[in-house]
Amino acid sequence: MAPSTKPYVKLAYTLIIIGMGIFAIERLGLDQLSGPNHTALHLDGTLLSILVIAPVALVLAGCLIFMIGKMRRL
Repeated sequence: MAPSTKPYVKLAYTLIIIGMGIFAIERLGLDQLSGPNHTALHLDGTLLSILVIAPVALVLAGCLIFMIGKMRRL
């Protein structure tokens, strides 16, 4: 990123990249846990909810920060 990038853009970019990274690591980890036969893997509902909600929440937070920051700069 350029040194003149606005702070809200840096924060939004960081949150989105972290959320997407967590999602990718989660998919890789669940694929490795299922094994070579891709057998059904049963996780606790609470754990599964956290694994799904956390990356989505980070990406949405990044989008909101970017939109709000952009509106305030107008």
